[in-house]
Amino acid sequence: MPARSRRKGTFPLNEEAWEALKEAAEAVAYDLSDDTVYELRLRLRTPAIFALYKADIPTPGLPTLDGFLKFLAFRWAVDKAIRTRPELTNEVLWQWNVVLREPNRWIEFPIPIREEKLSDKVVLYDCSIGLPVNDGGEILYPAGAFFFCAGNFVTYPSETDQIALRRRSVEPFYRPLELSGELKTSLGSTKALDHRIYYALTREYVFYFRGDRKGVEQLLDFAVQHDIGIGKKTTLGYGRLAEYSVMPTKQRATLGHRIEVPGLTQIALLKNVPYYEMQRRCMPAKSLFPSEKRREEFRKENERLFGAPELRLASPIEAFDCFRPPYWRREGRTQVLRYGSLLIPRE
Repeated sequence: MPARSRRKGTFPLNEEAWEALKEAAEAVAYDLSDDTVYELRLRLRTPAIFALYKADIPTPGLPTLDGFLKFLAFRWAVDKAIRTRPELTNEVLWQWNVVLREPNRWIEFPIPIREEKLSDKVVLYDCSIGLPVNDGGEILYPAGAFFFCAGNFVTYPSETDQIALRRRSVEPFYRPLELSGELKTSLGSTKALDHRIYYALTREYVFYFRGDRKGVEQLLDFAVQHDIGIGKKTTLGYGRLAEYSVMPTKQRATLGHRIEVPGLTQIALLKNVPYYEMQRRCMPAKSLFPSEKRREEFRKENERLFGAPELRLASPIEAFDCFRPPYWRREGRTQVLRYGSLLIPRE
C-alpha cells in the first residue's frame, strides 16, 4: 500500500538536534587569506558518475570541488554533533530532511575555499570544475563541444560505461487489496524507471582553488576515512576515493584557462557563471567606470579570476543551472554560461 503524502508536521523539527548541527557548523573557521592557487589531484578507486541530466542519453558531466566539499562539511558536522550528543543520533540524522524543505532553517556549512564577490548579487567559490586526466597523465580542459589536451582539441569521453536504473511498480496480484489512493507510476516512491546513466571511465581529476589548504586536506581525509564517494550512486560503490595530493602552483586564474592555438588565443571557462554577470565582465572597463582607479581594479579582478584583464564572448554555452552549491536548489538557479564556454582576451 503506498504511503499517504506526509504533512510537514509528520516529522517535526527537533530544536536540540538542529542547534547541535548549527553549533557544529559555526564552530568551523578557515584561513582564506592565502593567495596561492593550489592544484588538487583526486584519484579514485572506482569511476565516478557525473550526469548532466537525468535522461537516457550519454552525457557525462564533470564534478565540482565546492559541491563535494559542501557535502563533506555537512557530513563532518553531523558526525561531530552525534559524537557530542549521542542521545540525539536519530534526531540529528533526520534534520537534513527537515532543513531541505524549510528555507528559514537552512544551515550554511562553511568550506575551506575562498568566496569571490563578482557583484552585489553574485558570490561564487573560487575554484574550477574537475578536469579529467587521461591515461597519459594529460589534463583535459572543456572547450566548447570539445576538450583541449596537449595542444589539440579532442572528443571526450572516448570510453564510457553505463548503469541501468530500473524500478517498476505493478498492480498487486498476490492478494486483493483496496488502495487508499491511486497508484501513480510517474512520481514518488512508486515511480517507474528504466533509465541509464552514462559515465566516463576516468580515475583522476584535477581541481584548482584558493583557500585553506589544511582545511581541504582535513575534509578529504574525513572522506577517505569514512569511505565517502564523489558523484552519484556512491552507495553502489561508484566514486570511491583512493588518494589525493595538494600542491601549490604558479597558476594565476582559477575560473578560466588560457588555450593557445595557432593564430588565436582563447580562454575556456572552468565554472558556471551567471550570464548577465559574464556579459558585464566582457564590457570594456572604460565604458563601465568613470574612475581610472575603479577601472584598474576591475581589470585586475578579471586577470586574477579569468586570465585576462578584458574579455569578449566567443562561444557561449547557455544553460539554466546553478553557479553555487547546493546545485539542486531551485531558488539558486539562473541563466548561466556553463563551463566550456570560450572567451577571447580583448586587445
